[in-house]
Amino acid sequence: MSSNLIHRIPSLDGIRGLSILMVVFGHAFRSYFHLIDIANLGVRIFFIISAYLIVTILKNNIINGKFSLKKFYFKRIMRTFPAFYFYIFCIYILLSWLDIFDLSQFWRAPVYLENYHSRSLWESQQWFVGHSWSLAVEEQFYILVSFLFLIVNKNKITLKRANFIFLLLFFTSPLLRASFFLFDFYPDVMTGSIHRSFETVVDSIAIGGIMALTPFKIIQKNKIVNYFKNKTFIIFSLALGIQFLNSVFVREIFGLKVRFIYNLFGLSIINISLAIIIFNSISRYNSSIFKKALNTKILSYIGLLSYSIYLWQQVWLYEWNIPLALKFIGIIFSSLISYYLIERPSLNFRNKVLLKYKI
Repeated sequence: MSSNLIHRIPSLDGIRGLSILMVVFGHAFRSYFHLIDIANLGVRIFFIISAYLIVTILKNNIINGKFSLKKFYFKRIMRTFPAFYFYIFCIYILLSWLDIFDLSQFWRAPVYLENYHSRSLWESQQWFVGHSWSLAVEEQFYILVSFLFLIVNKNKITLKRANFIFLLLFFTSPLLRASFFLFDFYPDVMTGSIHRSFETVVDSIAIGGIMALTPFKIIQKNKIVNYFKNKTFIIFSLALGIQFLNSVFVREIFGLKVRFIYNLFGLSIINISLAIIIFNSISRYNSSIFKKALNTKILSYIGLLSYSIYLWQQVWLYEWNIPLALKFIGIIFSSLISYYLIERPSLNFRNKVLLKYKI
């Protein structure tokens, strides 16, 4: 399956649309979703999809003898940088105009290090760039995965061994998270950034890589995947139930032991559950009602705008004293400007350069 075909799968845009709605509603109605962090689940879905697409592209490039670090970085930069730095520039102007700009809360975002911003250092201004932690994770993933496939391309390791590395990451990340509760020698930048730092969320990315490198037929024949083929509601409810374990309500009753279980086993089950949902959604052998819903034009269009929506929902959903309806209008308006004036022209320019210079 070519990388272009993967990008055109309607259900993938639908999944992106569903994910960004989870993020937006999770942030907009924080008081209602304080028991189950659906925004975090939405971001995890983005991680799995991104890893699946990127690893599949790199795998296909190697198989077809077209692997190029230069092309990979150029495509990623033109995909992510323009809209992000446009947002960063606008936020800098806004915060300066409001006289609340704080460099200590801001500097990590433009250098993709917000995922290593300890909670003990957060101030209110952190909110405006706080969501860039997930973008930092993505950029760090691009660097590591590109060099992994550079090694594969030079025949130092096989694709099978590359898959083993993703499996290793999937199993070691929960161990690291859980160790934060057992040992006190970790620096604050690590313990204070849990669930944001690369090493504590890489298992979400790893399972996307595993999906991409495992033959389609093997996943399709898996008994668990088959069992939940048309049971999306059940498996998603399982993910929601486990996410509930990380709520303040549960921690106040059962203490930190439940967080230890959540970090050691719970998040792994969530990642597997979400991966099964994604796989079944993009499988051409699945014709469930859920998949049909993902293929609706409105959800696919929201998915198309998801990157710009993710960037701009943050500033609008700050605790401004304005009606929520106006905040939603602001998100839509800003996202459309970002997509049609920044994102799409950047992608068109990228495609022209790739075609002209045959990078």
